Amino acid sequence: MKKISLLTLCLFILPFNGVFAATGSHVYANTFTTNNITAFQHSIMTTAMQTFEGTAAAALGGRARLVSHSDDSKYLYGTTPMYGRPKLYGEYGDEGKSTEIQTGHNGGDVITEIDTDKDPRPVLNSTWLTWQHFDDEVKFKGYDELNTDTDIIMFGIAGGEAQRGIGISEWGVFGGYIGGDQKNEFININENGGYIGLYTGYNIQKFNLSFAVNAGALYNNAEHENGGDEFANMWAGAALNATYNIALDDSFTIQPGVYAGYTWIGSANYISASNDYIANKNFNTFEVAPEIKAIKHIAKGWFGTLNFKYAFMMGPDGDVVVNGIQLENLDTRDYAEYGIGIEKSIDRFNVALNINRRDGGRAGWNGGFNLKYIF
Repeated sequence: MKKISLLTLCLFILPFNGVFAATGSHVYANTFTTNNITAFQHSIMTTAMQTFEGTAAAALGGRARLVSHSDDSKYLYGTTPMYGRPKLYGEYGDEGKSTEIQTGHNGGDVITEIDTDKDPRPVLNSTWLTWQHFDDEVKFKGYDELNTDTDIIMFGIAGGEAQRGIGISEWGVFGGYIGGDQKNEFININENGGYIGLYTGYNIQKFNLSFAVNAGALYNNAEHENGGDEFANMWAGAALNATYNIALDDSFTIQPGVYAGYTWIGSANYISASNDYIANKNFNTFEVAPEIKAIKHIAKGWFGTLNFKYAFMMGPDGDVVVNGIQLENLDTRDYAEYGIGIEKSIDRFNVALNINRRDGGRAGWNGGFNLKYIF
C-alpha cells in the first residue's frame, strides 16, 4: 500500500477554498516567489524603457546635449531655465549643417543642429544606475498576506540614437541584481537572483513608444516549521509602453500612458523537508497598467512629478501539484500605485528620486534612486 504523508492527508480533508493549516503553507512557496517576480518585472521593464522616454529633465537634457555648436549649451544643459522654449537649444540651420527636430517632455519641437563631419554622433549616448526598494504586503485570496522586502539594482547603457523617418530611435542594454525576503508567521523565503535585457524606443514628436525584453533567474531558500526548502525560478518577459505628452504651458506637461507586459516563469520541482514531492507548473502572467503623470518644471532645473497607475493582473497563476494532488491556485489581486518624484540635472549628470504608495493586492511603500550620465 502506498504511503500517504500527513500533509497529503490534510490536503484531502481540508476543503479546497484556499484556507489550509499552517503546516501546509510551504507548498505554496513557489507561488509566492513567482508572484513577486511579476511585481519586480514591472519595475525593471519600466525603469529600462524610461531611459529612452525619460521624465522631465532626463528627457529634456538628453535632447539638449545634441546642441554641440552653441557656446551656451553646456550651461543650458541641466538647468533649463525656460522649460520648453526651443530657442534655448538653438535654431541655427546654418549652411552646411544638418538641422534635426528633437522632441521630449517639453511639449514642443526642439530644433538642433549637428555637423556630422566635425561632430559625429557617438555610438553610446548615456549610462545609468538605479536602486529600487519595495516594502509592501502581498495579498492572496484565501491566504494570509506576506510582507515583501525587496531591493533591485540595475545598470544600463543606451546608444544608437538616430533620426528614423520623422522620429528618433534608440536602443539599450541593461542588467542587475535582485535580493529580498517574503515572510509571515508560517514561512520565510529568502530570494537572490539576476537578470539581463534589451530595450528600444521610438519617439515621434509628442508620442513615445518603447519595447523591452529580459530574462533572469532567482534562487530561493524557504524556511518553515518543517525545515527548509531550496528551489529556483527562471523567467523571460516582454513589455510595451506608450506615452503621449500634452503640454499645458511652457513648464507643465500631462503625460498619459499605458504599460502592457507578459512574463513566463519556469519553476523547479523539488522534495520538501516534509518529504512531499512538489511539482510546480509554469506560470504565464499578463499585466496592463494605464498611467497618468504630471510633470512640472519648478525652478532652475528642478523638476517635480506626480503619477498614478492601476495594474490589472491577468492570466493563470500556474498549478501546484503535491504528491500527485493539484491544489487550488492562490489568486492575486489588482493594485493601484501613486507617488511623487523630483529630478535635477548637474552638468552631464541627471539625478532622480521617487517615492510611491501601493494599495490593493499589494499594499505598502516603494522608492528609488536613479543616476544617469550623458556622454
